[in-house]
Amino acid sequence: MNIETIFTIKNEDLSRLGPEKAVDSFRELIWAEATTLGIGKNFINIPTAITVSDGGIDAEVRNVKIRGGQGIIKQGLTRYQVKSGKFSLTRNQNIKNILFKDKSNQLRPRIKSCLDKNGTLVIVLFGWDNPDVLDNQLEDKFREKLISVNKKYKTAKIEIFRQNNLIGFLNNYPSLALRVVGREQLKFQTYNSWSNEAEMRREFQAGKAQKDMIFNIQNELRNQNEALHVRILGEPGIGKTRLVLESTCADDLKPLVIYCDNARNFRDSNLMNEIIREDNTFSAILVIDECDQDNSFYIWNKLKYLGARIKIITIYSEFEGSSVNIKYFHVPPLEKEEISSIIQSYRIPKDESERWIEFCGGSPRVAHVLGQNLKDNPDDLLKTSDTVDIWNRYITGVDDKESEKVQQRRLDPADSTPLNNM
Repeated sequence: MNIETIFTIKNEDLSRLGPEKAVDSFRELIWAEATTLGIGKNFINIPTAITVSDGGIDAEVRNVKIRGGQGIIKQGLTRYQVKSGKFSLTRNQNIKNILFKDKSNQLRPRIKSCLDKNGTLVIVLFGWDNPDVLDNQLEDKFREKLISVNKKYKTAKIEIFRQNNLIGFLNNYPSLALRVVGREQLKFQTYNSWSNEAEMRREFQAGKAQKDMIFNIQNELRNQNEALHVRILGEPGIGKTRLVLESTCADDLKPLVIYCDNARNFRDSNLMNEIIREDNTFSAILVIDECDQDNSFYIWNKLKYLGARIKIITIYSEFEGSSVNIKYFHVPPLEKEEISSIIQSYRIPKDESERWIEFCGGSPRVAHVLGQNLKDNPDDLLKTSDTVDIWNRYITGVDDKESEKVQQRRLDPADSTPLNNM
């Protein structure tokens, strides 16, 4: 008996998706599969505007050589038409509507060019799961209609992805599964859910050092040779988590991302237990925030021999010695120009913003707090404008606020002045 988990997808989860969400979910599935197979972004074309005339096609992957994978992407050229809701292929008219221009016997242009190039046309059905009575019954119906146009289409490559196919594909990508079942805002978040948090929506400023780091992290994540552990270290408020968000925002990376805000929620969780099962084929980029050295070693020890399908990024606010097989990135402070730009984003004049640059110490978080308070509370620059005690969070993280190491953090290493008395 199969045990249901937070990642379990049911037919009704797919049926409830409207046209836009169905296309969006399938777009991310293709990106995830392409990344897993090492297919370059330049071979993929998936427009976001589903209401614009598309010549009968919602997505395409072109000129690729396939080795492995789930069969989502085919050798050479693959083009996809996505249908949601109660769209059924038992009606001949629906098959004609897919293939032909309205009220005509002319093939839709991009379907015609796909078949003429010996490509594969895939019909993706998010709301339909009826089995064939005979082998390849529906594919043969498509070919019958095509032969009426030209007999050369007798051997046209047609495939149909029903709900059971889609569930099988999505089961390998837990981030996409969470999104489809509507559980993307639990303790394990998808990229989209994570990126909508208030702190992640603040204006992002990056100097050359940060841009170079983002580029290098993305290159590491696209390496398909082995499992990967990227370790992000830096002072509190220096922008570690936001830099990781920016590093994983590319179309080919974000469908794989699962974010967890601290190591305690991930360690020995159902997700971790699922990933390390021998029969599991999950592919994921796991971003684990507030992950100290002990937890990072423990998690990496469990995952490092699972192959290239698993990549982890751990984030922490204290520096440590290096270890083999871990890629370390130390996030540097922002340069003065970027700090000034953050403060100016709160409608503070440039000359006034520059008075406060040194006070920020290269921290984008402090620059945002100062910018907001220069705008809203000019008489009390350290007052927080929301219910969160940002200074205590800045220092404490997920540690016990009464612990010795947190008390040590409260002292500025340069002059032993309490940070929250600056």
